[in-house]
Amino acid sequence: MMVHRRLLALAGDIRRPLALNILLGLAVTASYIAQGLLVAQILARLLTGQGIESSVGLLVGLAAAVAVRLVLLLLAETAAQRTAHAVKERVRARLFAKLLALGPGYLTLRRSGDVRTVLVDGVEALEAYYSRYLPTAAICLLGPLSILAYLATRDPLSVLLIAVFIVVVLIGPRLLDRLVASTGEKHWGAYGRLSSDYLDVMQGMTTLKAFNAAGRERATLKTRAEDLRHATMKHLGVSLVDSGVTTLGLLAGPALAVGVGALRLAAGSVDLLTLLLVMLLARECFRPLGDLSKFWHAGYQGISSSKEIEKLLEEAPLVAESTAPVPLPRGRSAPRVTFDGVTFRYPDRKDPAVRDFTLHIAEGETVAVVGPSGAGKTTLVALLLRYFDLQQGAIAIDGVDLRDVSLDDLRANVAVVAQDTYLFTGTIADNIRLGRPDATHKEMVAAARSANIHDFISALPDGYDTAVGERGLNLSGGQRQRIAIARALLKDAPILILDEATSSVDGAAESLIQEALERVAAGRTTLIVAHRLSTVRDADRIVLMRDGVIREVGGHSELMNREGDYARLVAAQEVTA
Repeated sequence: MMVHRRLLALAGDIRRPLALNILLGLAVTASYIAQGLLVAQILARLLTGQGIESSVGLLVGLAAAVAVRLVLLLLAETAAQRTAHAVKERVRARLFAKLLALGPGYLTLRRSGDVRTVLVDGVEALEAYYSRYLPTAAICLLGPLSILAYLATRDPLSVLLIAVFIVVVLIGPRLLDRLVASTGEKHWGAYGRLSSDYLDVMQGMTTLKAFNAAGRERATLKTRAEDLRHATMKHLGVSLVDSGVTTLGLLAGPALAVGVGALRLAAGSVDLLTLLLVMLLARECFRPLGDLSKFWHAGYQGISSSKEIEKLLEEAPLVAESTAPVPLPRGRSAPRVTFDGVTFRYPDRKDPAVRDFTLHIAEGETVAVVGPSGAGKTTLVALLLRYFDLQQGAIAIDGVDLRDVSLDDLRANVAVVAQDTYLFTGTIADNIRLGRPDATHKEMVAAARSANIHDFISALPDGYDTAVGERGLNLSGGQRQRIAIARALLKDAPILILDEATSSVDGAAESLIQEALERVAAGRTTLIVAHRLSTVRDADRIVLMRDGVIREVGGHSELMNREGDYARLVAAQEVTA
């Protein structure tokens, strides 16, 4: 019998609900003991020739014990489920808070399927441990001891035999714990990999079909499923040996005690009532032990998953909140943003993504950062939003280093329109109000008008209450993008980031989006990250990056006259357009 400190710590303070579960479990055990005592006395009277009328009171008591047990079992089951669900809710809340603290930077370094497995399946796997195993472990300490204490007053030898097999049931399987733990972890790992691969397939189904790669992915899933089968069978094999030892003790203990008692009854060493009490109460000694073994195996997935849960909860954030945050200046519609000697390397890469990057963006200025893929453009956005911390240099808003600003304050001052617009399941109104849930309908409509999306929304059957579906896939790319622009307008943040905001839409949608972007950028300090150079011609300055460093800086006409990298990129895009 083992109680894992890790799982107790993970659950938090559950002393009261756990104590209630234990008390109800002990009450159920007491009802079984009462039933055994009553049945033994009824049988003893009948076997010694007394009539049924002598046992009427005992029969009434037996019926009452059974009825009370039914009520207690209902209460115990309800309390167990409440405890388990309370623990799962608490653990999920901690995991969600931890993921928010880790931020998007952490998720770029992990498979989303692995994280989903921990958040969903891992937490669900905890239920049996808290609702079944823990209360039963306490009951196994108290219930059998009370029965043995009573039987010792009538037949010490039977108590000794029962106690020996109780020790076998409790200690024997523990010899296999290390092997059970090893196979359990391998089983959980194989399950997690298969679950992650299934999520990848569902998310990438369109791509798999388009490239006729479904067959290859099916083969991968088959291999993963085979790995899970092997891991499951190995874990099951060890568990069956564990269960075999337990079952041997559960059956042999009462049988031997009753057999020895019968011989002693024949020899006149014990009376009939004592033998009947041993026969009936010995089973009640081992009943909670059998439940403990069953619940131990049911709860072992929770033990395996708890390691991954604990690992996630112990992850160090990629960025740390300032202990004494400095508030950003208020009342300024367009702050200045400075990058001074910024060097950054992703944790899983050898070469820096950005090297010695220095750029000062004046109040209300629009600066576009362009360059080939892998130049470090999007990394600048991640650094400005502080998804990662720099290795060298500093980024500041109005002279305040971002590392001295609270993350909530920083991100409240920045609005982002990204290339891959993510719309959450819900209504169009919910998605537009994402940054300002308290915004009025009038304010939301004004933002939608400025984003050139109001007419489209109004034409829908449910208007702003139209459900967007998962990730907004029932809308076109241009429609999703204009909803994102409306969201940024409604948030009304002084700093605007446009990260490849028009790269995935057609020319007709681009003109509408570009018009809306010009409105949203007015009066704000704007950083544009773009691959499509036609969208940055009107920027105050254009910064061309290559290999993480600045190669050219200037206006569109100035850079074209230089006939350098920028001019060559523009010419190349015009040729391929």
